Amino acid sequence: MRTFDTPRSTKRAVSLRNLAVAVLLATALLTACGGDPIGAPCEFKGSGFSAGDNCRYQCLETRQVFCPDGSSLRPPQCSGASGCEPGSCPEGQVCYAIDDPFNQESYCVPADLCGELAPDARSGWEQESFERAAATRAVYEEKRRRREATTAP
Repeated sequence: MRTFDTPRSTKRAVSLRNLAVAVLLATALLTACGGDPIGAPCEFKGSGFSAGDNCRYQCLETRQVFCPDGSSLRPPQCSGASGCEPGSCPEGQVCYAIDDPFNQESYCVPADLCGELAPDARSGWEQESFERAAATRAVYEEKRRRREATTAP
């Protein structure tokens, strides 16, 4: 009876593939668990370019949040996931767009960050934040276009 042995190159390819899968899995687990979750108090360490915080995503203390009642705050707590869209955050969270003239930023934030809001008020707050952020970027984009148009070559 004749037995067929798997070629060395095939064994090596399988081993390398298994190693790559293990590395990707370990990386995903480590990055998913790194940093404090939404609502945790922020703590900054270091200074300048080496400064960092303990949050998994973003410390909201460095961002201004405008509340539906017209007030604003810089809460010293961690945000949830970044890059959200209105209605995409988990229960108890709201997707809030940061009013930044250059970058398009959005984060899930605790729904009660500005006090208790009815579900329709939360939805309105999400939409308003995205509209305000887009308007701010549009103003700065127009200023940039005018500046470039008036600059001599």
